[in-house]
Amino acid sequence: MAALVTNIPWVEKYRPKLFSEVVGNEEIIKRLNYFAHNGNLPNVILSGAPGTGKTTSILCLARILLGEYFREAVMELNASDERGIDVVRNDIKMFAQKKLTLPPGKHKIVVLDESDSMTEGAQQALRRIMEDYSNTTRFALACNTSDKIIEPIQSRCALLRYSKLSDEEILSRLVYVCEKEKVVKTNDGLEALLYSAQGDMRNALNNLQSTSKAFDIVTADNVYKLCDEPHPMLVRAIIEMCTKNEVQSALHHLNEIWAQGYSAI
Repeated sequence: MAALVTNIPWVEKYRPKLFSEVVGNEEIIKRLNYFAHNGNLPNVILSGAPGTGKTTSILCLARILLGEYFREAVMELNASDERGIDVVRNDIKMFAQKKLTLPPGKHKIVVLDESDSMTEGAQQALRRIMEDYSNTTRFALACNTSDKIIEPIQSRCALLRYSKLSDEEILSRLVYVCEKEKVVKTNDGLEALLYSAQGDMRNALNNLQSTSKAFDIVTADNVYKLCDEPHPMLVRAIIEMCTKNEVQSALHHLNEIWAQGYSAI
């Protein structure tokens, strides 16, 4: 049992359960908190870059609204894996039809991650289910861009736009996890994690865990080896050579990067 606990991905182990633990997008969290305490959740579209807390925050809301009924009253699907019309007509419709005794004013909640990858046919079928079961079920659609969600669904949902997380917001969580997991790290290692994450908390935590397990110490060099990215200092040096008109030297280093399998573009 201890081995199973040890092998839990840190992104899941440290996934926030409460709004107070969620990092970034404070205004959206305030709005979701309002829904939670008002008790009236509309259908919502959560739009934004990966790793910004879209699914996590809606699950925090569901825990507040449903309490002890959370496990049986929430259905979470990754639409990129299960995006066809059959999943909508079968799994989602069956969940919406399921008889479940909830406190007055409470609804079952369907959370669809990466919903912008659903086919148009699946979205049309989903729209009909949203209409037919509006008295018993609410839908939360997480996506990278809301433009790929059909207009009839958009018009039935409140739209919440999530921003990428700042380096400071991600850093605070990385430091917290490092302390909990007793990770040996350097400052440049943390900076490398921030650089590679590009505002994506999930990416940062996954790379932290992978680097820690692979090298025992999180340094910049180890992070870039694991992420299979050229070191930014080398890229910066190439740019500086170009500005100094040292074209041949720049091309030499660029060819080295290319020879390692990286794109020269």
